Amino acid sequence: MSPFGYALIATLALGVLTVVVIVFVFAQRPSERTELALLSFAAGVLLATTFLELVPTAVALNHSDHNVFIASLLAIIGFFMLEWFLHGFHSHHEEPHGHHMSASRDLILVGDGLHNFIDGVAIAASFAASTELGIATTLAVAIHEIPQELADFSILVAGGYTRQRALVLNFLSGLSAVVGVLVFFAAGAAVEDHLAWFMAATAGMFIYIAGSDLIPQLHRHRGLTRWTQLPFLGGVVLIAILGLVA
Repeated sequence: MSPFGYALIATLALGVLTVVVIVFVFAQRPSERTELALLSFAAGVLLATTFLELVPTAVALNHSDHNVFIASLLAIIGFFMLEWFLHGFHSHHEEPHGHHMSASRDLILVGDGLHNFIDGVAIAASFAASTELGIATTLAVAIHEIPQELADFSILVAGGYTRQRALVLNFLSGLSAVVGVLVFFAAGAAVEDHLAWFMAATAGMFIYIAGSDLIPQLHRHRGLTRWTQLPFLGGVVLIAILGLVA
């Protein structure tokens, strides 16, 4: 089988595996207290993924004389403007708390889609080098991606989506990894040369979502549970451990 075929099968299998894990973990709808714990976990995962995975990788891949984190700043500015627009759109239909989390769920779909696209490019590039490297990269992506997708699913459900719709949207977002494979084999070096910029932009997106939406949401409900910081720290520790073993 060709490297393209291997990469395509790997990204599709990763998407299906993620859906299976989400269905198993969220077999029953969580309580409000559990939802807050999941949002806390999501914030920890997003920030840890940003500073322990995306930022170091973007620095390592950036071989130009330009500051790659311009992409992070532009992503934060762009998300600020987009959320401003989404708040105005949702405010005609929902209460303030509702439209705030609705904007967050819309933003996470964009950020997650770009993140999955990058994963697809990374998997494609690895299989183009060798089958062994491609398999190893796919396993590493799976180890990191599943906690990320669980966190994203929590945000979608907290934002008002039904579990069924959130699952479908999560799966469709995961298919952007397939798009990454297709684009890589169509464009090759042109995509690889700018991978650092994609990663820096994703880092900016995750920083914005965690800092402007998820963490303030946890502070507003501090009275509901005194222990929301523990899932946050757990998410950070999990990504840190996975980074060491993967």
